[in-house]
Amino acid sequence: MTYADLAAPIERALRATRARVLEAYRALPAPARFKDDGSAITDLDLALEKVLAADLMPLDPSFGVHGEESGVLRAGSPTWHLDPVDGTANFARRVGAFGSQLVLMDGLEPRFAAVYEPLLDLFTWAAEGAGTWHEGRRVTLPDRPPKHAMLTVDIARSGLFHERPDLLLAVRRGCYKVRALGSIAVHMRDVAIGATDGYLGGRRHVTQLHDLGPGTLLIREAGGFVTDEAGADALLERRIVVAGGPQVHAWLCGLVSNGD
Repeated sequence: MTYADLAAPIERALRATRARVLEAYRALPAPARFKDDGSAITDLDLALEKVLAADLMPLDPSFGVHGEESGVLRAGSPTWHLDPVDGTANFARRVGAFGSQLVLMDGLEPRFAAVYEPLLDLFTWAAEGAGTWHEGRRVTLPDRPPKHAMLTVDIARSGLFHERPDLLLAVRRGCYKVRALGSIAVHMRDVAIGATDGYLGGRRHVTQLHDLGPGTLLIREAGGFVTDEAGADALLERRIVVAGGPQVHAWLCGLVSNGD
């Protein structure tokens, strides 16, 4: 089995969750619940993690499985890192930007990744050396200059722009449009398929592999870059994340590193 062979069973598993997600989305929102780190959690997060973990287990019994909500479900290497609902705060308020994402990590090397956006029924996957595929077609991200670029950013309370509000202004002045959608899965998937041109984020705490790993592989296999501000692999320290095509990536790295 190659890593690309995982695409078909993963697609079936993710698309099979759509009816459950749509039913939950149409229902009246439940009162907000929050984890110790301040992030939102819903019954859907727990239900989807259980269902998707059960689908991942038989794909290869040597693979580990790690869920955002439950932690280690099975030890093994490489390890699946599963985020059942990325953008839970959006889902809880019935804002449409959210999705499920997963990545197969071999240490700090992503081998297979997928993002599924259930409201739009969009499935995107990548495998090491096999490219990035969106809705059945292979995609390559465009290399637009910054002045023509639409970017997404992470404006979390503990994030990069909280400490450097000047940086957000510099980004906005230098590009075409800036958006903050509230889901790193959607942010990075959109860069990979060319819907947007770059992503910039960063937090004081380490970004979890289930958040950063999937989009990293999608963008890399589509011809883009995902690094920290110095150009090092973003999966090493997992704090500042700069993603995009060559021109946008270089420009964003310069802004973050130089402070202008």
